[in-house]
Amino acid sequence: MKRVTVGFIPLTDAAPIIAARACGFAAEAGLDLDLVREVSWANIRDKLSVGLFDAAHMLAPLALAGSLGIGHVRVPIAAPLTLALNGNAITLSTAFLDEVGEVPDDPVAALGPIAAAIRRRREAGLSPPAFAMTFPYSTHNYLLRAWFAAGGLDPAEDVQLVVIPPPLMVQSLEKGLIDGFCVGSPWNSLAVDRGIGRIVAPSSALFGAMPEKVLAIGNALAASDPDARDALVAAVARGAAWCAEPANAGALAAILAAPEHLDVPADVVLRTIEGRLVLTPGGPQREVPDFIRFDLAGAVRPSVGRMLWLYAQMVRWGQVRFAQDDLARVRAFVDADAGLFDRVTGSGGAEPAGDPVASRLDPSFDPDAIAAYLAGFDGRGLLRSPA
Repeated sequence: MKRVTVGFIPLTDAAPIIAARACGFAAEAGLDLDLVREVSWANIRDKLSVGLFDAAHMLAPLALAGSLGIGHVRVPIAAPLTLALNGNAITLSTAFLDEVGEVPDDPVAALGPIAAAIRRRREAGLSPPAFAMTFPYSTHNYLLRAWFAAGGLDPAEDVQLVVIPPPLMVQSLEKGLIDGFCVGSPWNSLAVDRGIGRIVAPSSALFGAMPEKVLAIGNALAASDPDARDALVAAVARGAAWCAEPANAGALAAILAAPEHLDVPADVVLRTIEGRLVLTPGGPQREVPDFIRFDLAGAVRPSVGRMLWLYAQMVRWGQVRFAQDDLARVRAFVDADAGLFDRVTGSGGAEPAGDPVASRLDPSFDPDAIAAYLAGFDGRGLLRSPA
């Protein structure tokens, strides 16, 4: 048995990795998975970079940024498997919503009264409200910014965006340190169950197939034991397929709920897996289509279009300057990962047709016309007014 150390953050979308060990897929592949629960994405990144972790549950934008050397030293990272699409939500505190007043259920329509409340604070000379995301190179950051921008707000001026690790979000909201957050499940649901927050925007209600987490493999494992790397990819792919089966939802929720994994009630986890969310304290369950997706068509295999969309968000929000050379690097990064996925799993996949992310907030995204897409935004990342 080859011992492989994998870091993870307690989130529902770590499920394929956790299932790979819990269901015996890793053992059948000759691996002894040592799963290490971490608190922050910075810890995940740094421990993978220096070889303390062989692999990790990682934010898709963070893996891409690391491979391109954006915001940190360039580190060779393979990301041959997407663990999940979607699964995030924007939750606002009940205290802040008292300022807002009536909020429609539709997340786009809700922007009107929310933006009005934020402007009232500014006009009164008060500090802007604070909203937390999990890391600068994260879909949570891009989702929050795009959502506020769609409401006519400048996310760099009208609100304060702060970084808080996922497991600390609910506590921060409860203590009044922040007015809202964007994080993956199950933490949004816990805030609602405690009566301190309302889910106003599930990510799947705004974006069709947002790439969320990936299995990131460090160069040390790939260089020292490519067979173990391949076995890990195969085991986690089996885990993703198992997680996607509706009949396994109850068993998966029980596994994830364990103290060494998420350490939250199994019924809360089950609601997030099945997309049956309680949006308001004491409210009814509501079906949220595609709230989180595991091994469904086009979800697991690395996607050039989705990674190029993430790169475009980095450019839009000032994390990197647009460069044609970077586009080639992104394509090479994903092509290598997809090749590894296809070889190990014995399956070939096609790139999703059309807009790979399909946002309600932004212009349609064409991976072959990124410069034109970016031209639709001004220097602050806000949509340009039609000519």
